[in-house]
Amino acid sequence: MAKKIWHQSFLDYMDYIVNHDNYKGLSITKKNDGSYSWIAPKKSDIGKKRVEWALKKADELGISKTPGVYAKVMLEIHPTKHKVCQTCGRTLSLYYIYPNVHFISALKKRFKYEVNSTTSLYDIVEGLKKDFSSVDIKKFFIEKFKLSLSINDAQLDDIIHLCELKSRNGDSKLLGPGAMSNFPDRFDGFHTYNRCCRSTEDKGRSVENLKTYTKDRRAYEYWSDGNIHAANKYMGSSYFKGSSADHIGPISLGFIHDSIVLRKMSIGDNSTKRDRLLYEDIEEIIKVEEQYNICPISWYSKKIWEYIKPNYKTYPEKIDEFRGALKVNMANFMYILWYILENNKAFGKNFLIESLLVDKSQYFLYNYKFGENGKIVSKSPRNVTDSTRKEMERYYRVALESVYDYNEKENRNTKPKLDIKFNEKLYWIADNLAKDNFVEMKNELIKLMEYSQELIINDIKK
Repeated sequence: MAKKIWHQSFLDYMDYIVNHDNYKGLSITKKNDGSYSWIAPKKSDIGKKRVEWALKKADELGISKTPGVYAKVMLEIHPTKHKVCQTCGRTLSLYYIYPNVHFISALKKRFKYEVNSTTSLYDIVEGLKKDFSSVDIKKFFIEKFKLSLSINDAQLDDIIHLCELKSRNGDSKLLGPGAMSNFPDRFDGFHTYNRCCRSTEDKGRSVENLKTYTKDRRAYEYWSDGNIHAANKYMGSSYFKGSSADHIGPISLGFIHDSIVLRKMSIGDNSTKRDRLLYEDIEEIIKVEEQYNICPISWYSKKIWEYIKPNYKTYPEKIDEFRGALKVNMANFMYILWYILENNKAFGKNFLIESLLVDKSQYFLYNYKFGENGKIVSKSPRNVTDSTRKEMERYYRVALESVYDYNEKENRNTKPKLDIKFNEKLYWIADNLAKDNFVEMKNELIKLMEYSQELIINDIKK
């Protein structure tokens, strides 16, 4: 395999960063040829020293040592807040100022204004100013980012700042950074390649894989119940050509990924809906649940759903609170998975795979045919090939990676809701997990998630 050649500008950037006072004491070595060992896996000795250094730095900066701490520390100490791309040498900001595909499409539709994924928010605004009034521009940004601002009172600079901040905090996905966080693997805490070269350098972000991402990855990320393979196939069927497949109940709130809960929706409407939970959605979910005799929500959120069903009509004003409850419960669930993986290296990974994922991987062994509203009318065994096995391997890999992504991203705004009893039980599970007690510990994990939901439901009742 040919050795990857790094751009000279990136090599100069490396030298600048390594010798900057902000990184004094952060572990790095040199190779035999004199170049820096910029990359160090988390489990390596250097990776462990980097983590220890970052946690001490967090104390110095007053940054809470919760999931996402590394990303916050490395952005805070970065001297320029701009990073050079190792592949092409281009410099991009580390702030969330670059548009994603949906925002690019919205700009083109509203203003007939075309940009690309590395056009900064500031350049976009300056370009729009040439042909459109500040009022039109402010109105567009306020609506797209759902800002609680008055057009007349808000300054355009303040709006731009709020859009970036909202994106960085995870409340909007319309903007992204010039380089994603990646500490301690990378010395400066960010991927070596920038946004400009991400699709070519990150094979998981290639055009083909991004198509797959829209079909299945979110369900893998949230460890969703349901026939995940049938849902993926149905989403890719001709039925949804020219439109988008919408989950009646958002999987990011804990609802299942299954062909029976998918409905046709325009791409624009689906993008706007995001993870909202509306009165009519609840009505439709209950209808599907009764008609097809299925549980429409994943096991770890079932108790909250059972509370929502008899109460949403009586308290329609609380539906947004119900949605918030499901988001917090999801944060609790992902925190539990993260803690087990981090604190039981010997058995944590295998326990989660065998207890929560293996049964669902059986769905990949069949082909499906669909009738009305995604109902499976027939299934037949698939030939188990290398491709089939890779699908299941990818399922495990993405699910496990997502646990770290969810808990470590600096923009994760929904925090776990924990108490002493919750923590003590979680610590006990992680400490006592062993090869011969997976069934017992799965039952304890289920009980812990039931307790998580009880805590959240009690909050709603207040």
